[in-house]
Amino acid sequence: MHQPNEHDIYSLIGFTLTYIQSVERNIKFCTTFVLQGDTELTWERLQHIEGQERQKALGYFLGKVKERAQLFPAFEELLSEFLQKRNDFVHNQNKIPGWNLSTEDGALVARKFVVSLLRQAHMVNEIFATLVTKWQVQAKIDAPTTPDLQAYLKEIENRYGAYIDTFFSAQET
Repeated sequence: MHQPNEHDIYSLIGFTLTYIQSVERNIKFCTTFVLQGDTELTWERLQHIEGQERQKALGYFLGKVKERAQLFPAFEELLSEFLQKRNDFVHNQNKIPGWNLSTEDGALVARKFVVSLLRQAHMVNEIFATLVTKWQVQAKIDAPTTPDLQAYLKEIENRYGAYIDTFFSAQET
């Protein structure tokens, strides 16, 4: 994926929207496979889940994460803030104070908001990617990779790996 032109707010908005969609797919993957719970995963079960969840919004998947794991408070706060900013960005830009792409000052407000959202999305994505990586090791899944991807996964595991058990402690039943 190409980096956005930081001077072109529309490029930055498009890049951020595309990136957020990849974060949402990662979270959906985690709710479907990684944080599955006690239900045995069969092909039929996965098809059923896919059909039920096809049109669900990000808030639904974050709710599933909260149902299945006792989240560390700082991480839960990050997820809540990310969801709110994501929803404002996608659905309610008119509610973002100062957002106005027709003025220089408004475009600056938009740029700051989008960059902040992009940083949060990136952190959320790396945490969930680390969760997936740790799950793959635990489930003995040897996924195809490249040297660059391996290096990146190692880097984010070094950053977040020790926190995964804290961020996603077992939900008490």
